[in-house]
Amino acid sequence: MLTSQGKINPFALRLQTIKAIENITQNPLICYVSKTSNVPRGIPVSIDEEDIIGFSDLIAKTSSEKIDVFLISNGGSPEAAERIIKLLRKKYNYIRFLLAGNAYSAATMMCFAADEIIMHCQGTLGPIDPQIGGIPAHAILESFEAVQKRLKDEGPASLTAYMPLIAKYDLHLLNLCQKAQQLSIELATQYLRQYMKKDEESIKNITDFFMNHETHKSHGRSIDRESAKEKGLNITFSEDIHKSGDEPENFNELLLSLFNQYQFFFSISSFFKLYENSGGINWGKNISPQQIQIPLQLPNNPQFPIPKP
Repeated sequence: MLTSQGKINPFALRLQTIKAIENITQNPLICYVSKTSNVPRGIPVSIDEEDIIGFSDLIAKTSSEKIDVFLISNGGSPEAAERIIKLLRKKYNYIRFLLAGNAYSAATMMCFAADEIIMHCQGTLGPIDPQIGGIPAHAILESFEAVQKRLKDEGPASLTAYMPLIAKYDLHLLNLCQKAQQLSIELATQYLRQYMKKDEESIKNITDFFMNHETHKSHGRSIDRESAKEKGLNITFSEDIHKSGDEPENFNELLLSLFNQYQFFFSISSFFKLYENSGGINWGKNISPQQIQIPLQLPNNPQFPIPKP
């Protein structure tokens, strides 16, 4: 039933679309989607360790050695993303990520751990240069390097002019930035070598491009499928996927439809993150406060009497 009391049932429609996609691909499909725009401050839409529970639910009853993952996310913790990839790779020999929207930052790194990335024309990856408190680690390191060069060229007398900049950051921040960059490169290199089967030259080309803050100039800048494929990622265009006998655009239209359905649902509900598959998993997180009713008068238990005022 797609309607309930004369209204469209969003989940029933999404379930129908998920099953239609599975019918074409012959692979189980799991969906991990987060709200990516108009997100109120403080809402935890990022990839985090709590997502391990969601992914564990999604894959618990799948028996195939292959899995498709419909992914929408602006990114989050690379450490959490690493745990999710380990969880998936323990169970599946072949993983594809299906993208029809944002898969930025840590979500891009997750895609590097796929055998194949299937992208709709509006799907997008993003830079993987790490952020420290919302500031690019590259920019922090570059600022310190610029100060060091100025001090070397101009002498200690110029130190006063740069004290306000230096005072903004603790010295250990330099180490954090360096380690964050190293982690991004390490994970990307490992995934591309182990799962996408890239040679060392291809790995360097890909990581240099996706890590290059000077090239992208913004951590939120999109990288389209043509650019990603040109750099060497295993990208397949969604219009090229179809079941024998089906029209080629069928899969493409279904992928876009599923994306639009999630965007619509986020716009009419308080949910900001969802975990869904066709096997009965359908839950998520929302910003509605949980109301707990506290009784005005507790029952008097003889063992624990209520003290008299």
